[in-house]
Amino acid sequence: MPATAKLFTSGNSQAVRLPKAFRMPGDAVWILRDEATGDIILRAKTNDQRKRNLEELLQLIQAHPLPDDFLPPRDDAPRSSPFEGWDALATEPGDPK
Repeated sequence: MPATAKLFTSGNSQAVRLPKAFRMPGDAVWILRDEATGDIILRAKTNDQRKRNLEELLQLIQAHPLPDDFLPPRDDAPRSSPFEGWDALATEPGDPK
């Protein structure tokens, strides 16, 4: 069942006073708006799963480095023309293909 929270202004900001049942740890939260519904979502910043996932990923990469041949070598030299190699596709207007 939904609960009601009080809104108030503090300077140029609007604030929400959460009921005791909805208290969150820490002194800051992540805030986002669901684009589809317009709902505002608050997430505790002290319990940030994304940060833990990133730290675990970085630890895995350090423990198991990628081999030197993971990415093949590539030629980063700029082309003389962005249409280089398109000659076979080029036709004159009105020419049957």
